[in-house]
Amino acid sequence: MHYGGTVKALQGVEGQVEWVDRPTPACDVGEVRIRVAAAGLNRADLLQRAGNYPPPPGASDTLGLECAGVVSEVGAGCDDWQVGDRVCALLAGGGVAEEVVVDARHVLPVPEGLSLHEAAGLPEVYATAWLNLFQLAGLKPGEKVLLHAGASGVGSAAIQLCKAFGSSCWVTVGSQERLAYCESLGANGGAIRDKDGLKVPDDFGPFEVILDPVGASYAGLNLKLLALDGRWVNIGLMGGRKAEMDMALVLGKRIQLIGSTLRNRDDLFKAELLRDLRQHVWPLFSEGRLKPQLARTFPVAEAHEAYATLEGNQVNGKLVLVIDDSLS
Repeated sequence: MHYGGTVKALQGVEGQVEWVDRPTPACDVGEVRIRVAAAGLNRADLLQRAGNYPPPPGASDTLGLECAGVVSEVGAGCDDWQVGDRVCALLAGGGVAEEVVVDARHVLPVPEGLSLHEAAGLPEVYATAWLNLFQLAGLKPGEKVLLHAGASGVGSAAIQLCKAFGSSCWVTVGSQERLAYCESLGANGGAIRDKDGLKVPDDFGPFEVILDPVGASYAGLNLKLLALDGRWVNIGLMGGRKAEMDMALVLGKRIQLIGSTLRNRDDLFKAELLRDLRQHVWPLFSEGRLKPQLARTFPVAEAHEAYATLEGNQVNGKLVLVIDDSLS
C-alpha cells in the first residue's frame, strides 16, 4: 500500500464498531510502517467505543492499543528495523487496521517461538504490568502483591512477572475457575467475588503492593489490606470514581496512592519503558519463564462479537482480532 490511498481500520461509534476506509498514513522520520497481522483487545477500547475515552491529541481515533505484524517500510533514521522484521508495537490508537505507522522506539521484536497472534496481545499488558509494579510501585523481591482482576490480560502478565522476579502474589477474581487459572500461572491464592461482594479470607494480606483496576468500590478494602509503607497503584475505574476513605489509615500506614495511565504518556516515556521491557522482560519469553495467555482469536469481521466477549468479563487472558492471517 502507498501513502495517498486508503486502508481499512476499526472505528468505534456509539457502542458499535465499523470496518471503515481511512487515509493511509505517511511514514516519516523515526517511524516504521507495519502490515498488521493481528491486534490485541483491551478494556480501553470498550471505553473509547462508548465515547468515554478519546485518544490523546495526535493519535489515531481508530481502535487498538497494540498489534503485531511485519515491517513493510522504514523511515529515515530507523537503524534498528528492516523490512520483513516480525514485530509487535505499543500504540496510542489505530492498532486494529490493515497497517499502522508507529514511532520506531515503540516497536519490539516478536519473541522467539511465538506467533504473531500471540505477540499481538503482549505490548499493552506487559508494559502496563511492568510500569506499575516495578517502576512506579518499586516492587522488590520477597514483597507480597495483590492483583485485582487477576485473570485479566494485565493480571495474567502481572502474575507471571511477580513469579519471575521473586515476589509472591494473590488475586481477586469472579469465580473458582478463574482462581484456578491464576494459580496455574503462579498466583499463591486469592479471593472470589460473587453477587454479595468480595469474600476475603481472615488471613488475607497484608500486601506491600496492590495493583487495582477497580477503583472506588475497593478503596476501603485496599486501605485495610495494605501493609506499612504499602503502595496502591490505581489503573482503572471499573468499580466507580468516588469513594470515602479513612485518611487515618493512609497516614498511619504511610500508604502511597499512585494514579497511573499509560496511553497519554509522551513518546519518550514510552520509548524508555519499551527499552526496559526489551532488556528485562522479553528474554524471559524465549526462556519459557513467561508465556502469552491467548484465550481466543476472532476474525476482524467478528469484531463486535469479540468486544462483547471482552465486555462480559469472563475471559482468562487475552482476546485478539486477526486482520491478515496470511502473515502468521
